[in-house]
Amino acid sequence: MSNKYNSKKALLERSSRVINSIINGMEELSIVKRRKIMEKSGEACAIAGSYEIAKNISEETTCIEEIIEKINNQIPWCGQWNLKDNIIRSICNECGCPLVRNKIVNLNSTFCYCSLGWVKIIFKTLLKKPVHVEMLKSIGAGDNICEYVVYI
Repeated sequence: MSNKYNSKKALLERSSRVINSIINGMEELSIVKRRKIMEKSGEACAIAGSYEIAKNISEETTCIEEIIEKINNQIPWCGQWNLKDNIIRSICNECGCPLVRNKIVNLNSTFCYCSLGWVKIIFKTLLKKPVHVEMLKSIGAGDNICEYVVYI
């Protein structure tokens, strides 16, 4: 049974409202809890999208320089990844999240932790080891750029 309330557009709009409501409600939680929840969301997003590409890259090479070149060419992201002194860094002039760029969710500082979780799982997969990732700046928190660093 199809009607105007069950169309893909209507469901997408409803999903957008629900997601934004959840994220806004999370503002009542501690930053630690918000971060943990949103990082898990980022992991789920990566697994639904770029995870398989990262896994394939990790099976093709263990050379960090080659990994960086391949991720820059094969995995969509808002900026280039660069390696210097065992630190991988990316600076983005716009939000890297396709949900934000397509106006499905509203950009805010809580939602930025989703991208942090995405970066963690992608680089953990690429490097085949746990990694420490930091979000130094984020547009959602009022900065003019997003800056992520992966310590290897």
